[in-house]
Amino acid sequence: MPSCPTGHHSRATDFCDVCGLRLQAHTPAPVPPQQRQPQYRQPPPPRPATPPVSPSAPPPPATRPPATTRGGPCPECKTPRAGRFCEECGYDFASQSGAHQRRHSGPGSSGSGAYWRAIVAADPAYYQYMVDQGMLDPAQISFPSNNQQRRVSLRGERVHIGRRSASRGFTPEIDLGGPGGDPAISHIHAILVAKPGDTWALVDPGSTNGTTINGTANPIAPNVEVPLHSSDRIYVGAWTVIILQKG
Repeated sequence: MPSCPTGHHSRATDFCDVCGLRLQAHTPAPVPPQQRQPQYRQPPPPRPATPPVSPSAPPPPATRPPATTRGGPCPECKTPRAGRFCEECGYDFASQSGAHQRRHSGPGSSGSGAYWRAIVAADPAYYQYMVDQGMLDPAQISFPSNNQQRRVSLRGERVHIGRRSASRGFTPEIDLGGPGGDPAISHIHAILVAKPGDTWALVDPGSTNGTTINGTANPIAPNVEVPLHSSDRIYVGAWTVIILQKG
């Protein structure tokens, strides 16, 4: 029955007719549950022993040896391996040959007689795009005043794009360094790889500023071969465009 919280005896059933407070129903205290006695489970019966393998049963499969890791330093410059090509000296882990061990098949040939060339130039539109994207400061890196195109024949199994390294005695086939060169180029920025069928593919071994193709915003994935076609445009560094031409 409801009662006054201050203890007054009220005849009303909603508010105390003495002090006016709302009457509260009396709730009996909950009875604590009885403590349960801990129950102990019986241990499971022991499993029967595995019967011996009969002589006619096939032997268990052999354990596969652990896979060999792809890491390890480059044998020429000791740089840790990240993909097929060393990003410092261009060593090819697949053919186990250094950049200075390239085999040449003929002028401008990918191996079967097709003539390929690369047109290298400074692209003002690409430079302005890099400035607008905040990728470079025009006060620190200005567009070159001497913007002359040059042609480079694609020869042999691979063509390196980068800048010369005097300490390693290596000069890439497409050298973008030197006085007035592109300052945003890595030593081995990208590599053109000759493929069957008179075609070429592009690999970025992990350059600092990345490589894009045909004006796309996203750089190509490192250490992944990207097929190329005639008239494809490769963008590297702060302003460099490399246009491939076949025939």
